[in-house]
Parts: sequence; structure tokens; C-alpha cells
Amino acid sequence: MTVFPLLYVQCNPLLDVSAPVDDHFLEKYQMQKSSASLLGEHQKTIFEDLEKLPHVTHVPGGSGLNTARVAQWIAQKPHSEFTNYVGCAADDHYGNILKTAAEKDGVHMHLEYTTKAPTGSCAVCISGKERSLVANLSAANLLSSEHMHSADVLDTLKKCKLFYLTGFTLTVDVDYVLQVAEAARAANGQFMMNLSAPFLLQFFSENFMQVVPYVDVIFGNEDEAKALAQLMKWEYTSTTDIARRAATELPYNGSHDRLVVLTHGSAPTVYWNRSGKHGQTDVKPIAQDAIVDLNGAGDAFVGGFLAAYAFGREVERCCDVGNYAAGVIIQHDGCTYPEKPEMTP
Repeated sequence: MTVFPLLYVQCNPLLDVSAPVDDHFLEKYQMQKSSASLLGEHQKTIFEDLEKLPHVTHVPGGSGLNTARVAQWIAQKPHSEFTNYVGCAADDHYGNILKTAAEKDGVHMHLEYTTKAPTGSCAVCISGKERSLVANLSAANLLSSEHMHSADVLDTLKKCKLFYLTGFTLTVDVDYVLQVAEAARAANGQFMMNLSAPFLLQFFSENFMQVVPYVDVIFGNEDEAKALAQLMKWEYTSTTDIARRAATELPYNGSHDRLVVLTHGSAPTVYWNRSGKHGQTDVKPIAQDAIVDLNGAGDAFVGGFLAAYAFGREVERCCDVGNYAAGVIIQHDGCTYPEKPEMTP
């Protein structure tokens, strides 16, 4: 009997606080449509004002938690039998909403509760089809060594075989990332990382280069592929070429056949193995008027991919499931989805 591998996900959890707003609201908080920024001094009351609006909603967020929830949704495994999530929050109103909602979705939450800052949150201001985001990282940035070496986290690391971290974890403490990478090696598991955002490769390149030899599976999109090419001083010609070079030229100390998977919006998703096996899968087109929210598409792709990967599917199938998941998410507000997926691993 094949043992179904458990998935470990680590990132910076945020509660998305979302509501439709008017232009006056955006002007008050000095926000451009379709912008994303960190909370400024002039925006301290934005969450209070969002909470007063009639259609405010709360959705567990942060890149890694989006991926964990989607992976659990696609896999349709019982609670605690597949997806585990590690991060830092506070034992406050937003923290309780975040944990309760994520666990309702079937994710086993292994949260640290800090008293040094409130739960991280993200103001999602909806104006038509455009979303303007203001993130207040707070507790999400405060994951501690004590928690990473707690009995709960160490036991979870020993149980898992698939380990996925977003690139955002490189901004907290690279030692925690290396701890998970080494746990993956000890478990003969696979350590996976998302490039996550171009700025990470620009400003946290030293941390990235420390971690990349451990990475068995690398995810990214076309913008991140360009940033990687810039970091490595590679000429950028296509996502396919960057997938090839990342698979074969980036430092690697593992024993798996390193895999690189790069998405490119509605263009084909490409992949390349260290051994030279490669290919691409088409993305099913979605009518423009059916698209509600593009935020979270990349997170959802990885969630679908990881669910299929855990079932032992071929890379092409994993990409197809990932693209299906992304397609569902962009037709909903925030990282939300129907009760059951129409496509299974």
C-alpha cells in the first residue's frame, strides 16, 4: 500500500479584509487602482474603515496559505491527512478568524502566537475589476526559532515528504528555510520553493543563493523568470530557456531530478528537468468578462500542482490541474472556490 505523502507549507499568514470601495476611499488612503504596497502611516485606519462597509469579507490569505488551502481543496483529503501550514499570527480577532477559516478548509494549522504584534492582514480594496492591496505584515514577520524548534513543528517536519515554501520566507530568517530544506533531505522528501516576486531576487539574492542548492522543484512566472535571469546574468529569450537554465545551471546538491515549472499567464506553462526532459501544457482560455480577480492565480496554480504531485501524477497532469485551479480562483473574489473541484488529481 502506497503511503500518501503529507505536505508541509510555510509562509507569512495574512487575513484578507476585502470590500468594494469608491474613488473617495482610494483617495483618502492615497491608493492607485491595481496597486500593492505595505501599510503606511497615513493608512493606519484603513482596516477600521473597511470593517464599516456593508459587504466586507474575511478570507485567509498570504501566498503560502492560499496554496495550502487550494492544495487541500483539490486533494479532497480529510482534515490533517494532507496539508500542514506553519506561520506566525497573534491570538486576536483576525488571528482567530484566519485559523478557524483555514482549518474549516481542512488545513492543519501549526501557528505560533506572538504577543509582539497583531495578526498580519491585507486590505483588499475592490474597485470594479481592479484590486488595490495594502499589507500590514505585523505578526507574519515574527516567526521565531523557538516555534521552528518546537515539538509540534519538528514532529510535523518528520512526518512530511513534500515541503513547499514561498520566496517570501526568505525575508524573515533564512535559517528557518534551511532548517526545512535539511529536514526534507533527512526525510528523503522534496523541497520546493516559489520565486514569488521579482523584488525577492533583487534584494534577498544572498539568501536565495544559500537556499537554491536544496531546491528540488522551483516554481515561478515570467516576471520572476526575468528577475532570475538578471540575477544570474543570463540573457532572457523565453520562459522555456530560463526553465532550462534554472534546471541545469543553478547550484544543486540533491539527488532528485530537479524540476523547474514556469507559468506565463494565458500562454503555455513550461517545465524542464535537470535530466533534460521538458515540455509545455496549454492553459484553457477564460473569457475576459468571466475574470473577477487575478490575485492569487499563481498561488492556486501551485496548490493544484502539489495536490496532483502528491498523487504521483506526471508533470503534464500536475500542470493541467494547477492551471485548472488558477482558472477557478480568478473567477472568484479572493482565493475562494466552490465546495468541490470539477477536476481531480
